Amino acid sequence: MAAEGHGFEDVLTYYNHLMEHLQWKNLGAVLAGGNGEAGDITGKPELQQAYDLGKSIS
Repeated sequence: MAAEGHGFEDVLTYYNHLMEHLQWKNLGAVLAGGNGEAGDITGKPELQQAYDLGKSIS
């Protein structure tokens, strides 16, 4: 998830409860904060982390 701020606590709580409710395996999350303007995420390590997480799903 990319966001302008850095407060992901509520999102993670919801996500974790949803995973439990659906009985899905939680494979992780990639959280990239500080993206207020177009292009702010460029070059952030979270992009590679998200790519790697996506590739790990089979």
